[in-house]
Amino acid sequence: MGPKLDNKNFNPFPGLRPFAPEESDLFFGREGESEEVLGKLLKNRFITVIGASGSGKSSLIYCGVLPKVRKLKMSESSDWKIISFRPGNDPFGNLADAIADYLSAAGQNQTDRNAILTELRDNPRGIAAAAKKFMIKSDEKVLFVVDQFEELFRYSSLGKADAVFSPAARFVDYMVNAVTQSNVNVFTIVTMRSDFIGECAHYQGLTQLINNSNYLVPHMGTENYREAIEGPVKYAGAQIDPKLVEILLSHIGDRTDQLPVLQHAMMRTWNHWRELDEPDRPIGKTDYDSVGTMSDAMSLHANEAYEELSLRGKEICEMMFKTITEKGSDNKGLRHPSGVPTITSIAGCTSEELFEVVEKFRIASRSFITPRENVPLSDESIIDLSHESLMRLWDRLRQWVDDEASSVQMYLRLSEASAMYQQGKTSLWRPPDLQLAINWRDQHKPTLTWAQRYNPAFERAMVYLRTSEKEYLEEEENKIRLQKRQMKRTRIVAMILGVAAIISVGFMLFAFVQKIAADRQTILTEMQRIKAVREKARADSSAVVAYKQRTIADSSSIVATQKAEEARQQKVLADSSRSLAERNADEAVRQKTIAVEQSDSAKQARIRADKSAQVATEQKIAAMRLRMLSIGKAMSIKSLQAQGQKDLQSVLAYQAYLFNKKNDGVENDADIFAGLYNIARLYGSANYKSFKGHDGEVRSVAFVPGKNEFYTSGTDGQVLKWSLDSKDQTLQIVYSGTDIIEVLAVSPDASWLALGGQNSSIKMIPLKGSSTGFDLTGHKGKIKSLIFSYDGKYLYSAALDGKVLKWDLAARTNTNISDGTIQIISIDVSSNNNFLAGISGDGNVVVWNPSSKSDNFRIPTTGKNIKVIKFNPDNNILAIGDVNGNVELWDINTRKQISKVKAHTAQVNNIQFNTTLKQMATASTDKTIKIFNIIDPADLTEPPITFTDNEGFVLAMQFSPDGQVIVSGAYEGAQNLVSRPTHVDYLVRDICNIVSRNMTQEEWNTYVAKDIPLEKTCQDKSYNIKVNAIK
Repeated sequence: MGPKLDNKNFNPFPGLRPFAPEESDLFFGREGESEEVLGKLLKNRFITVIGASGSGKSSLIYCGVLPKVRKLKMSESSDWKIISFRPGNDPFGNLADAIADYLSAAGQNQTDRNAILTELRDNPRGIAAAAKKFMIKSDEKVLFVVDQFEELFRYSSLGKADAVFSPAARFVDYMVNAVTQSNVNVFTIVTMRSDFIGECAHYQGLTQLINNSNYLVPHMGTENYREAIEGPVKYAGAQIDPKLVEILLSHIGDRTDQLPVLQHAMMRTWNHWRELDEPDRPIGKTDYDSVGTMSDAMSLHANEAYEELSLRGKEICEMMFKTITEKGSDNKGLRHPSGVPTITSIAGCTSEELFEVVEKFRIASRSFITPRENVPLSDESIIDLSHESLMRLWDRLRQWVDDEASSVQMYLRLSEASAMYQQGKTSLWRPPDLQLAINWRDQHKPTLTWAQRYNPAFERAMVYLRTSEKEYLEEEENKIRLQKRQMKRTRIVAMILGVAAIISVGFMLFAFVQKIAADRQTILTEMQRIKAVREKARADSSAVVAYKQRTIADSSSIVATQKAEEARQQKVLADSSRSLAERNADEAVRQKTIAVEQSDSAKQARIRADKSAQVATEQKIAAMRLRMLSIGKAMSIKSLQAQGQKDLQSVLAYQAYLFNKKNDGVENDADIFAGLYNIARLYGSANYKSFKGHDGEVRSVAFVPGKNEFYTSGTDGQVLKWSLDSKDQTLQIVYSGTDIIEVLAVSPDASWLALGGQNSSIKMIPLKGSSTGFDLTGHKGKIKSLIFSYDGKYLYSAALDGKVLKWDLAARTNTNISDGTIQIISIDVSSNNNFLAGISGDGNVVVWNPSSKSDNFRIPTTGKNIKVIKFNPDNNILAIGDVNGNVELWDINTRKQISKVKAHTAQVNNIQFNTTLKQMATASTDKTIKIFNIIDPADLTEPPITFTDNEGFVLAMQFSPDGQVIVSGAYEGAQNLVSRPTHVDYLVRDICNIVSRNMTQEEWNTYVAKDIPLEKTCQDKSYNIKVNAIK
């Protein structure tokens, strides 16, 4: 056992951190490059070492260049003093600390750090002056190593209008001045990430220095990586299995940030090998696999640190990593170094609580975050990731970064809406936006410190949200009151009608009784009439005399009565006149009061009128926008109706697209798409093709990752290879036999094609190199699903025998990973390989973790009969489709349904996701394909793009790797294999090549409007042809 192996804590691999100067003996793979960097440094007194993140810039300097400088120190008569530091958020302060530490180590303790800082900041030649005053004599030299120079741009406002006044800008000027002074022997090495080189262009002096002396760190070749693996192991006195070396080289791939990932994996592998205490055994594949390989080692290691934390510590950990990371505009993870006060304010914790979490992640055996373990933590410390690869490889951090990005987007939307509301350009939020914002506020509990990193108007945004919530609640409460009042009125009316009905029945019965009594009375009256006739004659003579006398008396009485009535009416008229006069007087007083009030109201009305005029103008603009969008949709529909008129159809469809685009319509509007797709289908397009090759059904479609090539299988027993880029649609027969291939899968590195047939075997066909094909046998039924793991090492399969097998392709062995509760016949695997979802023969769905079969749950599917499942590769969202055409989206993390849509009128046969354009496609037995916008998976209300020109049931489909087309296979028909565009923008690229003219004025008046000015649809076409309008 060598001396290094005697020390159980020794590890020749640093992990994510760079090599330290004292570890130069362990630095392998870049020996020749150190000489070139040193030569340029000595010649120009300055050099910028540029390279991608993780390319080994710092290690090259500390372990390659600086040891050679120290050798110069011994060979030359003059002395070299080396000061290394990182600028951070205080470049002058950090340089002063580095100088003070150096002087203290050299025994010059009398030098005060504040005196050095004052000299650096206040003297225009500060760096050179400080070096001359505190450090070097006339024959001595000082070398400043400014590591991670890009921190100047990440921590400050360089590149903005006030950049020249910032401390970072002054530091750049002082550094350039120090290098260019001939009377001071100041040399400078700067290391910087290549993606920040553009920021240097803001400073002419710095740009000139970089142009004169720079070194771009090249990507390490295979032999360099081999040295980086084998060299440290041999130096430590151990051995490594050559097979493991080859495996490591194959896993590195072409990424530029793989060096720290390799170093971390080797650090973990070494630790595992040392724990077994078998020094005579070479480090082998079992040690490497035990730590998770390069793909999972970092995630497993970080999770170990996370699990060591308390519940409170885990909460602080999540907030810390969310604070020091962010997602860029290209959806890539970015480091966002943050000070301790910022993190504690956002996390709501003390510095001591934060330091406990930081210590877990920065110990020497982990080094996930900086500062390094030997640097004391304080409130001035800056917490940062050691390397961006942690965001890519740690599954928990990936989820946190995505969650934080979603939270930031919600806050920015809210801030923008609040600003527009303050300007009177928008209204208060209402559901669903309001409910989403409230959920975000309650879940994330944003703070002022957190919000100010993205938009300073935090209070305004929160007030806007509270006001929106309050007004909405008041509206809802008012609706409830009105509903209660309406219900009360309804009950009263019902009671009244009920009582009226009872009364009506009573009256009806009473009338019936009265009718009987009236009939009896009629009989009695008739008898009395007969009797009266008999007496009539006897009374006639007496009646005549009596009548005359009565007439005279009545006349006198009438005259008297009339006189009395006239007197009474005169009295009433007098009383009325007096009352009217009194009322008129009161009314005059009341009208005067009203006139005063109406004068005030007129002033208020004038103010309201001005505001109404402004609102009317805005509403007019909005109305015009809606009008143009409506016209565009109508034109697209008219284009579909103008059969046989190529030019008219084309200009109508394209002008509809232009109106929709100019007026901020739905980006991929289904109606606009329909018109343009019809043109592509009728008259040709690069994105619409029909492929002839299969006889009968097309069962499966599988694209080659990163290419416009795909494979298909059908009931004719053939597997064919196609290319979207081929103009003559040539095909290649990959397989032909009696076994019908049900499902295809291509490995992530495009080296293997897996075929699942009806005879229960899986055929592996090599696509690269000289490998030989082989069969995998383990099922006893038709193969229904084949999915490669995302690293390509494993293949998952499911068949009608109910088993789910995980195949180790290197060993050609399998493991049964069924959940153990039901017979699974079809599966899909989540993007991080953490979850499997399966369908049973009776249409039930179960989701489980293959490494922990007890951690499973069933999706409620009673009466649904699920036929297809599919994970969204972007997240842990599972789509399921049933026999009735319904599609549901489930969040596997929360185990809750987030949306549901009635996608089809018949069974859903296939679901695919387009991660590039955030789309979900569904295929059905109803002979349609629909493409839904899933930017917000919880909202599937936007009308989908619908393809109805399939001649049979649609069974297979898949998006191209770039997301621009979708290839589908149908049950029957001459066009059983078709590629179609997925976005309206792809349909208009060459549409003006199809038409020969623009619209005439008459056509414009017919399809657009007379009051809208005529415009050219295609700028290089004329208006000279007239056609009849379609009515």
